[in-house]
Amino acid sequence: MKKGFTLIELLVVIAIIAILAAILFPVFAQAREKARAITCVSNEKQMGLAMLQYLQDNDDTFPLLQWINPVNNQAMDWELAIYPYVKNGAVEGNVGGNSAIGYGGIWACPSFPKVQEAEYGINWELARDGAGTWGAEQPGFVQITVNDAAIDSPADKIMVMEKGYASPAGGGGDYAQTLLDPVEAMYTNNEGPFNQQADSYAGTDTHNELHFDADCGPATWTDPVTGAPVAGPWNTGGATACQTWNDTPGDMPRFRHTGTGNALFIDGHVKAIHRGGLDWYKQIYISGLYEQLYGTPN
Repeated sequence: MKKGFTLIELLVVIAIIAILAAILFPVFAQAREKARAITCVSNEKQMGLAMLQYLQDNDDTFPLLQWINPVNNQAMDWELAIYPYVKNGAVEGNVGGNSAIGYGGIWACPSFPKVQEAEYGINWELARDGAGTWGAEQPGFVQITVNDAAIDSPADKIMVMEKGYASPAGGGGDYAQTLLDPVEAMYTNNEGPFNQQADSYAGTDTHNELHFDADCGPATWTDPVTGAPVAGPWNTGGATACQTWNDTPGDMPRFRHTGTGNALFIDGHVKAIHRGGLDWYKQIYISGLYEQLYGTPN
């Protein structure tokens, strides 16, 4: 005589399945994120190879961040400059004078929360504003091109890193620049006396970048350092999203891959940096080039 399962037996089986699912789902999620992180590493490696080829063909000089081509009055940027060495994904170059910003293909981080342009940013110390841009209209503007011979410790300095997006004053859509902003105050408070001869700091890095590890757009935002809810510029509040911070959050690193963010260094290697492990002085600041942008650090 056949005997069916009792209600208790069925409940036990369901409970076991639920327990196994609760254990395995986070593991599957971590495995999926690991795969995304590997894709992101591959993206940056290809960017690095393209940039090294560009340097070889252009007297070891980095492309400008953005500029207006005086021949056809078209907007250009660094992604379009290295695109011939990549030919992966797409760029917006030469379309009605719109800025050429990479998207899709190697220009897209699979862990980015939405389809967005300029998901990776180049260190602004390396790629400067060119003629015809907003920066060129400012008093005292001097167009600067950077040669890699001017870089100290290229294996330690970040060239490109994952970054975010922000909504500027007035709202009406998201906004992202193609740069990674290296300004000291966004990464650390005064680390100590700056010794121009020794070219070094004394003190502890305060990791201010952690406070910018959030895209300016969610209706509510929690400070990743303190865990406290934050109102004001981080709270979208409709059309006035982030009008105080403007595009600042979008120019800062992101640590989307289970607390890590991938960084492409000037020598071409890519490394995952753990959230809180970014050293501004050793990995962002480039002696001489930083001073041209912001003056002597504190």
